[in-house]
Amino acid sequence: MAIAAIAKRRKLLNDEVIISLADSSWEILDISGSDVTDSGLAKVAESCKFLRAVDIRYSGLKYY
Repeated sequence: MAIAAIAKRRKLLNDEVIISLADSSWEILDISGSDVTDSGLAKVAESCKFLRAVDIRYSGLKYY
């Protein structure tokens, strides 16, 4: 999770990065302000079965 936080802080967090870093133990994910898209988050959710909360504010996600 620390590497994902660094990538986010440096504005490098996108689908490719978050998918490659995804860890099945993650429970909370902050992708706010990132370029992660709907499809990227869906792939992360597939491998992170314990996710309980995701912060998507100001991200590349579409709001419905």
